[in-house]
Amino acid sequence: MSDVQDKLWDATIEEIKQGYVYEEETDHYHCLVCGEQFEKGVVYPVEQKLYEAGKAAAHHVAEAHGSMFDYLLQLDKKLTGLSDLQKQLLRLFYAGVSDRDIVTELNGGSASTIRNHRFMLREKEKQAKLFLVMMELLNDRKTVRPKPLSRTPRAGSHLDEQYAITDKDRSDIISKYFPEGPSGRLTEFPRKDKRKIVILAHLIERFERGRTYSEKQLNEILQAAYPDYVTLRRYLIDFGFMERRDDGSEYWLKEQEPGNMPMGPGRGKAGGAADVQQAGVFMLVNRRNGKMFVESSSNMRGTMNRIRFGLQTGVYDNRVLQSDWTEHGEEAFAFEVLDVWQPETDTPPTLKEKREQLKRLERRRLEELQPFGERGYNKEPAD
Repeated sequence: MSDVQDKLWDATIEEIKQGYVYEEETDHYHCLVCGEQFEKGVVYPVEQKLYEAGKAAAHHVAEAHGSMFDYLLQLDKKLTGLSDLQKQLLRLFYAGVSDRDIVTELNGGSASTIRNHRFMLREKEKQAKLFLVMMELLNDRKTVRPKPLSRTPRAGSHLDEQYAITDKDRSDIISKYFPEGPSGRLTEFPRKDKRKIVILAHLIERFERGRTYSEKQLNEILQAAYPDYVTLRRYLIDFGFMERRDDGSEYWLKEQEPGNMPMGPGRGKAGGAADVQQAGVFMLVNRRNGKMFVESSSNMRGTMNRIRFGLQTGVYDNRVLQSDWTEHGEEAFAFEVLDVWQPETDTPPTLKEKREQLKRLERRRLEELQPFGERGYNKEPAD
């Protein structure tokens, strides 16, 4: 397999769509079609204009290879898994040709046949999505994950030792990802946790400690630093640099004692200080309409992940919740820990007793919050 094909298979879906990939190790942008390289930091003359490397790579793909859609379609059937008819239909769909005109173009069939082909292709898309998720989960299982964060990203802290972050590392990372200077724009958000930590710790310097920000104010500050402000906001919360209200209306920097830092992913939200790996009761709230879904679990983290996965893949068995998730998007929802389970007696409970105690906690919250009908996604208990 050629080096170009290797890069194609290693690229993300977004990178394949744009037709080029950035390689941190070499500081080059690589065309996924022909392998043409563009060195970061170098300015390239293009049609009497000067483009930085990323824009030059994008221009090269468009001018030299046209649409990535057309390039991918012409790949061998062994690579795409598409028949000649499916390729022809996809090309016509992409061109916006109506079903009636497609029948004419193919010299046969009917509009209902074309609609059936569309349906089958959508089914193939769903299968591919689930397969990709399963492979990512498989690859994640093979990967040794870092330990949860436990210290602030500052010189001499435990986190610096854990991630081997030195003052030189910090300076090099800031220089690399903020080429316009420390107060300039972020060029990209890296994948490695070590670099994320340095960048997030740097970005929080743009906020005032002790001040509360609305979501709009927070977004404006982050967007001035990087177009994908939603990703930055999520990681600031996940890594505990910031806290927020459960409805997402207000954000603030997390208060820190000297030498301490925000907890690791999933522990930065207000009201969520408890370790969600514990047993207890939690809710998933839709911040757009206030509707709630309440559930108890002996492993809240695992149950939250199961619910999120089901909703992300469109197969969650709560149809109303799935419909709102699809309509409003993942960003509209937030998990919140309501109760962390503690044994009711000094005697360690049996598994059955623990489940009964959790159910009592859940019933208490259901009675209090009434997340039924227009107020929520739970099924109202039978009398």
